[in-house]
Amino acid sequence: MLNDSETSERESVKLRRLFFRRKKKIEENEEKEDREGKRKFIVMKMSWDQALDVIKSIEDQEEDGEVIHKVKIREFQQETDAEKFIRCYNRAFITAPDPYRSLTLEDVKHFKPESTFVAELYGRIVGFIFLVIEPLIKQGKKIGNQGVIAGIGVDPRYRRKRIAFLLAVRAAKYFAENDVMELVCEVYHENKISYNFIRSFGFTQTGTIYL
Repeated sequence: MLNDSETSERESVKLRRLFFRRKKKIEENEEKEDREGKRKFIVMKMSWDQALDVIKSIEDQEEDGEVIHKVKIREFQQETDAEKFIRCYNRAFITAPDPYRSLTLEDVKHFKPESTFVAELYGRIVGFIFLVIEPLIKQGKKIGNQGVIAGIGVDPRYRRKRIAFLLAVRAAKYFAENDVMELVCEVYHENKISYNFIRSFGFTQTGTIYL
């Protein structure tokens, strides 16, 4: 398990912390959710072999409905997608309990096109996923790569249409291209919907982390 200093150096952690809301001061009589003013996230993991089985089962399913067939999953393009991406991102998190603030045009520069994917429907961005490849450390030594799902969201108006599943399948293909051995997703502890979605893929809870 990584210690606090090692956690702080992770690329995925640095990225997410850029978009955290400024935290309000905790009252003395209020139960603390965190350690030293940090947010609590649930760590969920899955081996790559398990992920391949899950993705195959999803791809084998026959998708019904007009929407799912018209959704296009593609790489994020900063020059043309920035404003649409911001609108989708802000809508996805505005009603969620996650500690993220609204994005700005300057923030968008931090999303790498090669590891950020969007779901496009009728010319509108309705979902996104952004990924990070990090060293997989065991007993203080790097033994390979791990794929981190640093963020995933769908415009509330287009949820329950399996768009998040399509994004997850595209993420798996990206991770396959980068020879990952393990998948990681850290879910904000108050976001039960995201927790249950990630768990539905077969991820298991392995601990907590404070960001």
